[in-house]
Parts: sequence; C-alpha cells; structure tokens
Amino acid sequence: MRGTLRRARRKVGAIRRRLFETPEQAAWRSAWHRAETTPRFTPGTIRMMEYDIRYADLLSFCPQWESIFVKRALEFRSASRTPRILDCGANVGVASLFFRRLYPEARITAYEADPSIFSMLDANLRGNGAAAVETRHAAIWTSAGTLTFRCEGSDSGMIDALPGAVAGKATTVPSVRLRDLLEEGPVDLLKLDIEGAEDAVLADCEPVLDRVSALVMDLHEFDPGTRQAPRVLERLTRAGFTYAVDDFVALPWREPRSGADSPFPDRALQWAMTVRAWRPVR
Repeated sequence: MRGTLRRARRKVGAIRRRLFETPEQAAWRSAWHRAETTPRFTPGTIRMMEYDIRYADLLSFCPQWESIFVKRALEFRSASRTPRILDCGANVGVASLFFRRLYPEARITAYEADPSIFSMLDANLRGNGAAAVETRHAAIWTSAGTLTFRCEGSDSGMIDALPGAVAGKATTVPSVRLRDLLEEGPVDLLKLDIEGAEDAVLADCEPVLDRVSALVMDLHEFDPGTRQAPRVLERLTRAGFTYAVDDFVALPWREPRSGADSPFPDRALQWAMTVRAWRPVR
C-alpha cells in the first residue's frame, strides 16, 4: 500500500511539474529528448525559446542550458544597470545570452579559445539580439601571445600544457592575459570556465583582484597529485572575498581513478565545483 502511494505521489508530482514548467524548462526537456538520439560531436542548430542556437555537441549543450537558464546558476545582483562582465570560456554563448537577458545594457566581453566553437559563439550572439557583446577569439592565460590548445569538440577543450589535458586536435590559438584585462578597469562580474587554468591565472591576477566585485567559476581538479582548490580559495580570502562552494560534480569518465589496491578502489580522482566569491558589503 505504501509503495502504491509513493508511486502515485511521484506521478502526480511529475504531472504538476509538466503542467507548470517554465519556458526554460520546456526548452531544456525538448532539447534533452533530441540529444538522446543525436550522435556526439554532431554540430547543429536548435530553437530554445526565442533563441536559435548553433551548438557543437548537443549532449554537452543541454547541461549548459539547464544550469544557466533553468537553475540560473550564473544569476547575480548588481547595483548598476550596465555591469561590466567578462565571460571567460564562453563556449557557444549561453552564459552571455543569459547575462544579456538579465542586464540588457550590460557591457560584456566573451572569450573562447576553440576556433570552431568561437565561430558559433559569434553567430549565436549576433543572431539572437546580442551583437553588442564583444567577442574575442582567445584563451585566457597568464600571458598575451599564442599557445597550444586542445580542441575536444564540445566544452572540455583546454590549454595543452595543463595537467589532465584532454585528447583532441592541437591548435595554436591567441592568448590574452587576464591581469591585463583587469588593469583596464573595474569588473562587476568575472565568470571563469577555463578548464584547469584557474590557479595559474588567479595567481597572476592576485595584485589586481581588488578590481573584481564578484566572481563565479568552475574550479576543476585534474591533477590528483597537486590539488589547486586550497590555493585558489586561500587566494580569494587574501584578496578580501567571501566565497561559497557548491555544485560538486565528479568526472568518473576521466582517468586516472583510484587503484584496486586503494582502500576506496575505482573512485573518481577528477572533479569540478562551482565557486562564487564576492566582496562583503560594509
């Protein structure tokens, strides 16, 4: 009897969620059904609410949309109608579209290293009423110039010299020094999704982090021998930020994993987490 009641409640809950789902949720659900039958790394275009979005890999695009538009993981408050936002690791532009929706007059610059994905980013912003967003084909790094970037074909491309670099096409791409960008003027929100480069980049930026009011980043742990999270979080504390950590995601498909001789065999040794940091109001 109890099992029957639980199943009935779950069914009622599912019906209620379907009846009252938001346009963002409905778009995600439709895209997810399509992704289940779409081969990986197959570029295409999909309608998401009023947006026509080009994507490189539908299965990696869907979690981006869910996180940003459904769960609103990048939502932030600003006293300014025209906040300055740096979207570092912009992929196909979902975050920049969300920021533009949140603050229509925001001053946004979007950076993407993968040349193929950059072309999609540029087209998505220009084709969806966000042409005012400045787009830059460049990797965020500790120096300006060029570097070797591993293009994985979706959202996991990364700088070749970093630990845990994914298999993919090695491509020479432009790089920009984040410190130089921060020295140009105050930043209301710094969004970082730079696949393992967080510690090196923030260490280089430490003398000018006081120019950043708020920061949200995906903090990746790809090197089991040298964890960067303690250094990154301590650096944020020294720079005067308060921070919160959530959205921990294990990456069990990435090697290595804990060995059979470990007390905890076959455990994921790579993961990512979301860090939000801000300066306390005084």
